[in-house]
Amino acid sequence: MYTPQQTILEESLRREIERICFADSLINRVVYDCGDQSLYTKDIDPQKYDMDVLPFYIPQSQEDITLVFESRFESGNLRRAIQICDYEYNLILKPDYFTTGHTQWFYFSVSNTRKNIVYRFNIINMMKPDSLYNSGMKPLMYSQKKAKIKKLGWYRDGHDVCYYQNNMKRKNAGFYYTLTFAVKFAYDNDCVYFAHCYPYTYSQLCRYIRLIENDPVKKHRVKRKNMCQTIAGNNCDYLIIGDFNNQKDKKGIMLTSRVHPGETMASYVIEYVIDFLLGNSPVARVLRENFYFKIIPMLNVDGVLNGNYRCGLAGVDLNRQYQDPSKKLNPTILGTKQLLKQFKEERDVLLYCDFHGHSRNKNIFMYGCAGKDLNKKEQIFPLLMRNNCNVFSFKDCSFQIQKDREGSARIALWKEFNIQNCYTLEISFCGADIGKYEYFHFNQDIYKEIAQSFCLSIIDCFEPEQLKVQKVQEEIEQMILKNDNKKDGDKQQNSDDEDSDYSNEDQNDNAQYQQQIQQQQNNSNINNTTTINNSNINNLNYINIKDNNINLNTNNNLNTNNNIQTENLKLFPKKQYQNVSSSQKKKK
Repeated sequence: MYTPQQTILEESLRREIERICFADSLINRVVYDCGDQSLYTKDIDPQKYDMDVLPFYIPQSQEDITLVFESRFESGNLRRAIQICDYEYNLILKPDYFTTGHTQWFYFSVSNTRKNIVYRFNIINMMKPDSLYNSGMKPLMYSQKKAKIKKLGWYRDGHDVCYYQNNMKRKNAGFYYTLTFAVKFAYDNDCVYFAHCYPYTYSQLCRYIRLIENDPVKKHRVKRKNMCQTIAGNNCDYLIIGDFNNQKDKKGIMLTSRVHPGETMASYVIEYVIDFLLGNSPVARVLRENFYFKIIPMLNVDGVLNGNYRCGLAGVDLNRQYQDPSKKLNPTILGTKQLLKQFKEERDVLLYCDFHGHSRNKNIFMYGCAGKDLNKKEQIFPLLMRNNCNVFSFKDCSFQIQKDREGSARIALWKEFNIQNCYTLEISFCGADIGKYEYFHFNQDIYKEIAQSFCLSIIDCFEPEQLKVQKVQEEIEQMILKNDNKKDGDKQQNSDDEDSDYSNEDQNDNAQYQQQIQQQQNNSNINNTTTINNSNINNLNYINIKDNNINLNTNNNLNTNNNIQTENLKLFPKKQYQNVSSSQKKKK
């Protein structure tokens, strides 16, 4: 991680004021818009450039230094790019569908670069009041030429990084925020991707599961089943992992991930958990022999496809709908509850964990549920994680039951199914400020270590002798004695920390969502068929750009062998669903 300069905020605000005061001298030219027809290319034949769909802007000559932006690929979400100076651009992100906010995730590319020139990018419609970009975090970049020449995948880069409130007022209240950063490209005419975190698409998940199913050894240790279809008609599958002998004696463990589309690190960690469970190590064998694992790797498929940060296509946070999910509007959440109910009827389920990313805290930590047990047994598993994982921070854990979290998986499933070990695992977007990786960004190697530590902690927590459990129970008893004047032994600030990934936007979305449900119940035109021609919605196009439709594989390299054609993925449901959301859209 970098150390922010003391004057960076002052310099960023000075540039902002200069742009306002000297607005007439700015170029202010739209060079990319994902929704509008381009005036630059409307009369050009795409076949002339060997492209299925043309970029919004094509350089007019070799001397044209304008960057060519693109984001019409899976999980991309750049709405507009405005050139304000020769080498400076204002960028506007698409909000989550049927919301007015939740802009945090970004994923786009630029081409026609010039080497050793300082470019500045200003993402001007961020929503959160603070960001880890002010604490040493850098954007992720992927250079096609650097990958080819130096075999380097995604890397952190950029300087003069700053996140601050700008002068643009939001429609309801408050102001937008700007993330600004400068970069130097290493090559001329390169294509470089920028992202908030390592991209992990639905297509990437489908390829990964197919590799497992085709592996001559692993295919006997895993079963793939379809849980339900999403609003847009995509499959939401789950995996059953175990040694499929002596089934009745096995205990159950259920894991879910990616309910928030922009928290891509959750997909990497749960993929590495799956890899570990399917591996040949003695620990993996013991886990398969003693447990059945049911794993839903991607709950919010539609949100991932469309580049959302937090919500699904219904425009609400799916992790607030677990109390009473709608079959039409939250099918994957309803399916998760039904799957867990069936699992509980089959066997004793010892642990449920939902994998997330966190945008304000460093390290990894857990949220649990403090019951009436004065021995605080819900703290055992997090303490075992701390012992096994170098970047786990127990002091950032919280076990409080907040009223406004009762719709989350952690609390709703804990209450309804009486699972003592019911957790959210939070992984920082940034990195660690403790342990051997202190001041380092998290990368895929660290994600793999986190996954292995999680699996080892399962063994430690449920092995018959309970030796390590006894040690942490003694530690808990000591903490109770020291903190008997503090409720639940938690720092009060932890409740506020969890608020950092839960904004007032969600409350507004939930109110509109309830109206949407009522309208949906009264709308007899809605059926169960869920595919449409996506070009009819807001003129948005979803394309494959040759050589640019990238996916990050587990080796941190690009995977261009995309066997799943992304044009077959379903971004939106049938037109009838537009009618469900029309009232919500008008209100926004």
